[in-house]
Amino acid sequence: MDALAVEELLRLVFQYCDRRDNFSNALVSKTWSREALSALWKHLNSMDPLLSLLAPLVKEREDVTYAFERPLWSHDWTVFLKYSWRVHSISFPLAGTKLYSHSVFTEIALNKPQGDLIPNLRNLVCQPYSLRDFIPLLLNRRLVDLTIAGITGTSLPKAKSLLSYLPVRCPMLSRLDLWITQYEYKEIGLDKLLTPLSRLTELEIAPAVLTPRVMHTLACLPRLQHIRSTHRWPVRSQNQLSRPPVDTSERFTSLRLLEISTDNVPPFLETYKLNNLRKLVLEPDTRQTREHHFRFFEIISSCCPQIETLRLKHCRNGSEYEKIPLATWESFAPLRHLTRLTDLSLIDLPMTTSALFYLAENLPSLTHLALRRSSTIDGTPAFPITVLPQLAVIRPQLVYLCLCLNTSLPASAPTFEYNERFRCLAELNVGPVGLHSPAPEVATYLSGILPAGCRLSRILDGWSDDGEERWDSWEPVINTLPALMVNQMTSREAGSAS
Repeated sequence: MDALAVEELLRLVFQYCDRRDNFSNALVSKTWSREALSALWKHLNSMDPLLSLLAPLVKEREDVTYAFERPLWSHDWTVFLKYSWRVHSISFPLAGTKLYSHSVFTEIALNKPQGDLIPNLRNLVCQPYSLRDFIPLLLNRRLVDLTIAGITGTSLPKAKSLLSYLPVRCPMLSRLDLWITQYEYKEIGLDKLLTPLSRLTELEIAPAVLTPRVMHTLACLPRLQHIRSTHRWPVRSQNQLSRPPVDTSERFTSLRLLEISTDNVPPFLETYKLNNLRKLVLEPDTRQTREHHFRFFEIISSCCPQIETLRLKHCRNGSEYEKIPLATWESFAPLRHLTRLTDLSLIDLPMTTSALFYLAENLPSLTHLALRRSSTIDGTPAFPITVLPQLAVIRPQLVYLCLCLNTSLPASAPTFEYNERFRCLAELNVGPVGLHSPAPEVATYLSGILPAGCRLSRILDGWSDDGEERWDSWEPVINTLPALMVNQMTSREAGSAS
């Protein structure tokens, strides 16, 4: 049997071909044509290919919208159904999407055959909300992932009407993403619309939407694993998670990820006791003090003992960088109880070197550590580059490390012991600061610590006037480091062999 005639193999091969190749593959034979066409139509970035099967689309006079050139015929639907079942995913991009006349939606709704318009559609992303009238026509019982973007205050009533279709039309829906950009949020009964979605596992909505009633509804969804509610736009409004007035012993039993912009997560966690939570990402609305951090870490360690990923951002209001007091090791003492913590990210939270070593010594499962800073122009000292060999001794299993480094090197050329070199590190991010020593010396120093294949990356400092110079100064280090690491490894192997 010819292997290239087996449909399963063709399906596997064609999914890795680009569109141009699959156009050619579709012309080889009937078997190839079926599989190549399925690969071509599986994901669409526009409705144009499908709508063009029904009738030509023309721009209306003195308008920017497109409409059908003629009425739809029965033969048009025969051609349409030949291809529509192949479509599994449609993603309308935010820019460049055509605007369609309402007559297009009306014509399709009145003339389409019985059944779902696109029966195998699993994923629908509609970023320009101007296409919202199209969405009800595309809903079906197999849809599992729906994203609707650009919902503002004026469009909330239509959004409510659209969401009312979901319980009946999309009973298998597992992921829902609502980009509600209106921060003066008006209640639309979202709690009642979400209650029937018993299969929902992932929800992403704006912080202003998390009203007490919505939170109560989410707590009762039996399969909900992920909640994301962060600010996607510059305009911010503080979100206050409410304390539930009811018994919480059986609430949020399946929640694994909570990503949220708010200040009062600690009392929320204290109330709900999220014992199964694995990942917490917090972006506070206001500036946090050292006391706030200690209280937050204390509650996390007692209420979320299974936590594996913890990411905390510092809030800055406006473009001015507000100096924050250095956090000492005492601030992080409660974290020592999180024995499962593998990924810790504390963004824009400056700390002492002793606090860095405390974290490394007391988090036995840690593999990803990011103490990233967006800027250092506030005068907060960066970590000396000499902390790297000490970290390699304390936590050799680190895979990712992000530190804002001061690259002032010792006067004498250092030599490193075997245990002072990282073994598993795949990436080192050195923050936004510039070089404090010549590039060849910094590259040579790092080559003695980092393993071959470790990637050196940077954060562009957008807050300082010399950001471009700082970025360019690291280019010689980034370019020469790979070759130096290979030479170091070869010298070590030669030395051990002798």
